[in-house]
Amino acid sequence: MGVLDNAVAHFDSLEIREIEVPEWETTIYASPFTLAEKKKLLRSAKDDDIEFLARTLMLKAKDEQGNAIFKEADKFTLMQKVDSTVVARVVSEISIAPSVEDQLGN
Repeated sequence: MGVLDNAVAHFDSLEIREIEVPEWETTIYASPFTLAEKKKLLRSAKDDDIEFLARTLMLKAKDEQGNAIFKEADKFTLMQKVDSTVVARVVSEISIAPSVEDQLGN
């Protein structure tokens, strides 16, 4: 197995993150970011950190079946009518990369 195969196998082994959001009475599920997803977010937010938060939720927040919770049409509501502190916390939890120790099961 080559290095690229090892890298793909490692990514495939990463777990879906469960994020409890008591303020919204829900659990959000999020898979690890791919480079393509990060590129899409960076392009769409155009150096706007606040829009980046909303777009991260739209891209990564899934229900238990893996369906997107938010749609493009929800961006205005997320940016204008949702508690920014909760959004920032959820996006932070979505974005946290597991430590090497966690990945190795230590």
